[in-house]
Amino acid sequence: MLTDEPALPAWQVAAQRVFSTQAGRYGQRRLRAQLRREGHVVGHQRLRGWLSASGLRALYTRASTRPPRTTQADPQAIAAANKLATWPAAAASNQIWVGDITCLALATGHWAYLACWRDAFSRRVVGWHVSESLHTDLILTAFKQAVAVCQPPPGLLVHADRGSQYTSEAFTQLLYLTQAIASLSRPGNPYDNALAGSGWSTLKTELLPRGSCFADLEEARLELAEYLDHYCNTQRLHSALGYCTPLEIELHYLFNLP
Repeated sequence: MLTDEPALPAWQVAAQRVFSTQAGRYGQRRLRAQLRREGHVVGHQRLRGWLSASGLRALYTRASTRPPRTTQADPQAIAAANKLATWPAAAASNQIWVGDITCLALATGHWAYLACWRDAFSRRVVGWHVSESLHTDLILTAFKQAVAVCQPPPGLLVHADRGSQYTSEAFTQLLYLTQAIASLSRPGNPYDNALAGSGWSTLKTELLPRGSCFADLEEARLELAEYLDHYCNTQRLHSALGYCTPLEIELHYLFNLP
């Protein structure tokens, strides 16, 4: 007489669902954090062994061809006096925003340039813009979007590297009108802007797996809108946030939740 196969443990069923839902974006640590949120307690070794036995492997960062340089300092620009390293850590949203630019490959043979502004407290992407041009309008458009959505109070600290886009007269004037304070990285010190650029490798690994590229600029816009505005801000667990989402961090602060 045939017998039914034993039912899988609940945590394995949940793990398979989460791994599939996240399209392989969650490795062992982030997968385990999500399982704990759903009430499934499983050890690192046990989960790692199950992933291996199931033939499941998360996406990982791959080496790529050297991209074009996205920012270059303007020697004629007057550097802002403030440095992010001298300011206290953000204790709430809309106290410190950090900005950076990266490039994404297109099947047309051109590059798309993505400018993002992130909130240093919640890691939320507050504004972004993608273009085939590195003109200053790239960061201006992203910043105006962020201001329109977040309505930051006067005194917002806005930090970026010393690229000419960030030291331009147009951006300096926009900061003045927004009553924001400019902050620039120290010369030759990429660590001053590490927070802004920390998500680029993750974005490229998760959005363009295995070295793929966007068909064109329009596809890039559509995919980035889903990834940045929806997935990154409201769904993806961030290790730097204790495996919470940016939305959860902001809601916990707003409503004084434990």
